Amino acid sequence: MTNKTLRYLFVTSMVAMLPVLANAAGTYYVGNYQSPQQNYSELGYAAQRYNGPYRAGQNGNYSQDTTYTRTRMRVTPNDNAYVGRQYSEYTKTETKTDDRMESAPKSDKGFWIAPSLSHEFANWRFDMKNAGSILHYDDVRWNVLDVTAGYRFDAGNLPLQIDAGFKYGMQFGDSTMEDDDISHGGYLVTEWVDENDAFIGYQVGHALSVGTSNGGDMFGFNIGLGLTDFFKMGAVRVTPSVGYRHMKYKLETKNTYGLTVDTGYCSTVNGSDEVQCDPIVVLQYGDQQKVLWDEDVNEYGFFVINPGATGVSTGGTYEYELPGTSHSYETEWAGPYLALDMNYDINANNAVNARIEFGLPIYDSVGDQPYRPDWAHTKSVEDKGGFGDAWHFGLGANYMTAITNTLSFTMGVTFDYYSVNGADASTYLNRDYYESAYNTLLDYYEDLGRDEAYMLANDPTAQNIVETEQDCPGWVCKADGEIESVYKSLGLRVGLNAKF
Repeated sequence: MTNKTLRYLFVTSMVAMLPVLANAAGTYYVGNYQSPQQNYSELGYAAQRYNGPYRAGQNGNYSQDTTYTRTRMRVTPNDNAYVGRQYSEYTKTETKTDDRMESAPKSDKGFWIAPSLSHEFANWRFDMKNAGSILHYDDVRWNVLDVTAGYRFDAGNLPLQIDAGFKYGMQFGDSTMEDDDISHGGYLVTEWVDENDAFIGYQVGHALSVGTSNGGDMFGFNIGLGLTDFFKMGAVRVTPSVGYRHMKYKLETKNTYGLTVDTGYCSTVNGSDEVQCDPIVVLQYGDQQKVLWDEDVNEYGFFVINPGATGVSTGGTYEYELPGTSHSYETEWAGPYLALDMNYDINANNAVNARIEFGLPIYDSVGDQPYRPDWAHTKSVEDKGGFGDAWHFGLGANYMTAITNTLSFTMGVTFDYYSVNGADASTYLNRDYYESAYNTLLDYYEDLGRDEAYMLANDPTAQNIVETEQDCPGWVCKADGEIESVYKSLGLRVGLNAKF
């Protein structure tokens, strides 16, 4: 067979295969196709005679006198490609899905776990409304280990998920605590009267202490139940859930420096909001005392002291240093929450998830101030906020990139804001301290030949102790709606996410 004959057979066979090739590559072919070479019968290819214009001659040459005959083998027609005698239009077959499912595929069923490390920056402050005191811890930093896990499953036709979390943090470095009773508060020391029992003025105590906070710790956990991918927003799958969250932290203050100032006359400056107070000065004239007030200040702003004074006292104004623990607070926020988890798959290897959470925790903060001899230990104060007094707002977001089919690297941020308004305050007084002071006074008056009735009628300290016991049953003083407290934190985290 000559080369020319081989080329001819190759070309004609390729033309015959065009419908099959078009069907195999139908992704790229649209339109009606009918072979220009021949027609196809429903029974297959019939033998056809080609009356060509050339005859076969010697040496492979053709002449018109020669009849060339070609027989084709019968093949089974492709019903999808051929209809009758005509090649039909190729139609691409696809499995159509809901547009929402295309843009937001379902979450995988099964277990997942996500351990991470984070560094959180936090502040905590609480105010006493009536007493005016403000205590705040600034620039608190935590190193935190947290582990979240969950299980997605179907309960009948209802897709559900259970998720839980655990976190433990340790305070990193030093932060500053400030207990401010000077700019926003104070306590009544005594009332001054002259020799005729005419009222002179109040002596008020103010204090300010600043210390270093370190060595604190934090513990938290949560558990929730959600409806997996309950609704979608474009390409974002949203899972609502309800749950319970518990968060507790303990902060201690050491190496505290403080200042107490007993003040007398106070006034505003030029009608502004600025208040200035004169420190208390008491002059001793033999058995008599005189308190210097504003009328004793000369035109230069100095107190005028009578040279006949035998002694001068500034009341309770002094500086102090506490090398040990001066404050210790353990605070707990715990209660139910509502949350929305959102997941967005960027592509097969990258995704973003986020959570918005709103909770109504119960607030409980217990404090110990061991340098106060008049407060009971180990619990000096306790502030309580019931259900509805406090609220929590939380945000979190993570970027995930796949390491393997089941393991991803994650990095993200967290934000928490806890607030309580109108919590009740309790102060636990030291019974032994007050009873010992009362008995010491009574022994003094008995040595003078006076009885207890005389002491209670004439001694203001004894009177104050009795009134305190009456006002504070069981030596616990209560103030309703006294406390406002805010804790807020911002965290940066890195971790892993594994699916099983």
